[in-house]
This record gives sequence, C-alpha cells and structure tokens, in this order.
Amino acid sequence: MNKLNPLADGDPLLDQSKLFHALEQTILYAEENGGIGLTQTKLFNRKFAHWGAQNFDWPNYSEEKLLRVQKVLNEEDVPPVMVIHDVLSIAKWGRHIKGKFQLSKSLKSLAAHRGQLLEALAQQYLFGYNHGRLSRIDFTAPGEQPHLSGPF
Repeated sequence: MNKLNPLADGDPLLDQSKLFHALEQTILYAEENGGIGLTQTKLFNRKFAHWGAQNFDWPNYSEEKLLRVQKVLNEEDVPPVMVIHDVLSIAKWGRHIKGKFQLSKSLKSLAAHRGQLLEALAQQYLFGYNHGRLSRIDFTAPGEQPHLSGPF
C-alpha cells in the first residue's frame, strides 16, 4: 500500500478538499438521522441526494444547477453523492442494513482524527476507487480488448 504524508488534525489544508468536506458532512448527516435512507436498489435515496447537492459545495453540481435540468435528484445525478457512497462501500465504512446505510464503528472512530480520516479517504479514492464509473461512456483504447470483469 502506498504511504501518504499524514496531516495534523488542525491543518488548514484539510478544509480545502471538497471530497473530504463531503465525507465529513455525510458522517454528520448519518449520525443525526440514524443512517442514510436507501432506495430499493440500495442507492442513497432522493432526500439525501438533494441534501448533498445543497450541502457539499461541489463545483458545477450545486443544487441550483442540477435542478435546472430535472426536478428530482437521484444518487447518479449528483456525482459527489455517488462517489461518497462508493468510497464508503469500498472502504467498508458502512453497510446497508434494513433500508438504511449505517456507518461502521471504525469510521466513527476515524472521524475523530481529521488528518487520519483524510489519509484513509485519499488511499481509498486514489487506489481503490474505479474512476471509470464517473464516465458516462464505456471507453476502450484502440487495439485493447474491453474489460468485462473488474477494474483491472
């Protein structure tokens, strides 16, 4: 596993990461609401997707801009919500239990140390996340065979 330079919990650089801010907001939301509601297909529900668009402060994905295109926001319509859900699942920082996404004890204890949380988030996002999921088209470079199973 690649080693990243750790940051102190009070480092001002922590406040510059949009993804980290979205993760912290998600943790707070889940704690205040007893988890995050899920759809029948185990995606984050519309209520959370709408809340994420309001609160994540993500460039080009503000609530105002997203609602110009459609009246209802699903997880796939708000890329930061989709990324957060994927990273939480990949890192095993939560589980789908009885219609809600419940945070794990390991994430709750990690959240108390912002520098360590950012380091763990960066590890998961950079080295564990399938970034091809953000592409709306399936791209295969000329001369390569398409990958049918897994990201590698």
